[in-house]
Amino acid sequence: MHHQPRGPLSIPDEVIQFETGRPSAAWHLLLDASGARTFSHAQLIGHLQDIYGLDTRWASTLAVRYEAACGIEREVTVPADLVAAMIFKATARQRFEQLARAEQCSLLVWLDQAADAQERNARISDLLDRLQRGDPI
Repeated sequence: MHHQPRGPLSIPDEVIQFETGRPSAAWHLLLDASGARTFSHAQLIGHLQDIYGLDTRWASTLAVRYEAACGIEREVTVPADLVAAMIFKATARQRFEQLARAEQCSLLVWLDQAADAQERNARISDLLDRLQRGDPI
């Protein structure tokens, strides 16, 4: 069974344009003109919020997509709840660690977009099951 990719990297550009008013390419040009390649991830999100008025969800989404498009690799901080869930799932942890940084970031943003703790826990469980089975992410 083939699973659709999740997180910011899987969002169609038509949705990005509808939700943010610009397609990804236009955001990338604006960010390049702002010198965003030198920004930290947090600075990039803050810039998108402060200058363009984006909410945290869309600022985070665009930041991940921009970094992936530019090949910017950042150290990924895995949240404690995901680390705890992976303790006894070595295969899932290894597969997660082998993902490209952009894919890891995309999945972490997808987890952060859960509506509540119950949905987040369900997403973590689903992610770990898929990683354990070797399903496409």
